Amino acid sequence: MSLTRALFIFLILALCSWNGQKAQASDALPQEIQRNWAQPDCGNYDEALILSRFFYLRSTQKDMTLLPARVKWKQPDHWVLDLGGDQTPVRLEADGVLKMGASGTGRKSALWEELEPEDTHEYTGCMDTPKLVPKLMIRLMRFIDRIKEQCTLKITNECAIVLFKLADENHDKKLSKAEIKRAVASTILFAGLAEKRTLPDAEALTLVKQSKADGDKIADELLKAHDKDNSKSLDYNELVTDFTPPNLPVVKETLVKAGVLLPSFKLLAMVMD
Repeated sequence: MSLTRALFIFLILALCSWNGQKAQASDALPQEIQRNWAQPDCGNYDEALILSRFFYLRSTQKDMTLLPARVKWKQPDHWVLDLGGDQTPVRLEADGVLKMGASGTGRKSALWEELEPEDTHEYTGCMDTPKLVPKLMIRLMRFIDRIKEQCTLKITNECAIVLFKLADENHDKKLSKAEIKRAVASTILFAGLAEKRTLPDAEALTLVKQSKADGDKIADELLKAHDKDNSKSLDYNELVTDFTPPNLPVVKETLVKAGVLLPSFKLLAMVMD
């Protein structure tokens, strides 16, 4: 799986913490379409879509696609989104149905009818995330916008806090070995998606399986180096005090891949030589 391999990746970035410009609010997807969607409906679907402020995640029974997303044009009755460089028209109907035209059909036309988008897909809004979306990606998508905004190129503690909260699944303010391993797996999956945009299910499954060995190594090294009270877990203060990332090739590899969507990660990888 691909946010690239490891909680420590997140933590490395947080602690080196450079930070550039924050994501522009004007680029964010409209709030009314930021949610879970399913095609054709939430009870019976063969495609799932998650739209966050700055990302688009599409899952089917065959593959998964992750793209950066932003508003390119706002029109009276629709929007034209930039999804990974492709212009895509989107319209929210009065009954809550989301209509999305084929990529490349979005033009700067005032009305949806003037676009006449071909191959229009219709999605139903869902309270719960459709099960087509891997569990490792569901939690990550809840945090991905905050990661994009906080983990930039300016020194800040907010990045470290966001990444810690992402990994702290049970909210006990500590990271267990199991939580670290799951953070590694979701990071690796994110990284794979960032690098290739679309991953067949078989390839995504292979990444997750491979992440188990990396997760064990990373968790063991982090606990050995930073678990000062021998609690078999890591609290925030233990991690941010004299943090040293595990000296493993997967760290830089993951940062580079994740850097396709989160540029500060790639910059960090460059200074790790």
